[in-house]
Amino acid sequence: MEIRKWFGLEAFTKYTESDKAMDKMLELCREALNTYFSVSHSENINELVQKAYSNDENDTHFLEWITEKGLPRLNNIDFSNLPNEQRFVSMIEIDEFVLENEMDFSDPDEVRGCIISFVNSLDEYIALCKNEVSASIESLLSESDEFSVDDEYNFDELFSQNSNWGSAEQVPFFMEEFNYGNVRLLCYC
Repeated sequence: MEIRKWFGLEAFTKYTESDKAMDKMLELCREALNTYFSVSHSENINELVQKAYSNDENDTHFLEWITEKGLPRLNNIDFSNLPNEQRFVSMIEIDEFVLENEMDFSDPDEVRGCIISFVNSLDEYIALCKNEVSASIESLLSESDEFSVDDEYNFDELFSQNSNWGSAEQVPFFMEEFNYGNVRLLCYC
C-alpha cells in the first residue's frame, strides 16, 4: 500500500526528490509506530490506532496526540505541492537520520519524540523553503536602515509567529545565519 494512503493523505501527481524523502520518512514513521504500539500489521493509521487502543498497556496519551493533533496537522499540509528544494529534502533527511538511530527502541520515549517533532516541524520546513519568513524580513528591512534593541525584539517576534519554540514538542535543531547588507540575522530552524 502506498504510504500516503496508509496515513490517509492526498495522493500526488509528480514524484520529486522532496516526495521521495517525504515518503521514506513516512515509511519509517509507520514502522516506528507499529513497533512502538506492538502492532504487527495494519491496513492504515486508523486501524493501527484501534489495535493500539485495544492493548491497555499502550501509551494512550500518544494515541490521543496522534488522533487529535498529529493526523490533523498532516492533513492540513498540501502534500501535492511540497517545495522541491534541497534544503527541504535535507531537513526531512535529518529527521529521518535521528529516527533511524532510535529504531533500536532502547528508549521508546525518544522514538515518540522524534515522530512528534517531525509532524510538528513539517509545516515550518515548508514555510522556510517557500521563503515566507525571508520575504517578511526583507520588507521589514526595507522600512528602516538602522536597527536598535527594539528591532531585534521585532525580529524574534517575526520568527516566532510560525513557531512554537516554547513547546517541548518542537525544538530548533540548527541555527542559520543570514547577512543582509551590514545586518546579521540569526534564524533558528
